[in-house]
Amino acid sequence: MWNDLEEFILKLAIENSEKTGKKTKIVEIGAGKFQTISKNLSENENIEILMTDIDPANENIIKDDVFNPNMNIYKGADILFSIRPPAELQEAIMKIRDDVNATLIIKPLFNEDLNMKTKKMKLKNYNRASFYIYER
Repeated sequence: MWNDLEEFILKLAIENSEKTGKKTKIVEIGAGKFQTISKNLSENENIEILMTDIDPANENIIKDDVFNPNMNIYKGADILFSIRPPAELQEAIMKIRDDVNATLIIKPLFNEDLNMKTKKMKLKNYNRASFYIYER
């Protein structure tokens, strides 16, 4: 499942790079301790990836609070994604998305619905991965 989510994000990033002629900027919001997807994506030369979290697990993660975000981190982002963000963070993540006009991907916990009141995200099934997407 994680490989399929990673593959989908990579596919989006490559399409974006081909279209724009520049690196695709991706920001993982709430990186936590599971950073396999971001690590693997960072190995692609057409991707610039940043990871944020309120409580960074290591020096590769930028400390940021989605309720009072440092928008310089997200400026110019093409893709934002978050894996299993708590329901109370989801609207704040969408607000960041709105401010930078990026594609947003949220992978909730298994069988969890999104807590979005302002926008409707589309459920996407890609191979074995199920997630929500809001495209720009």
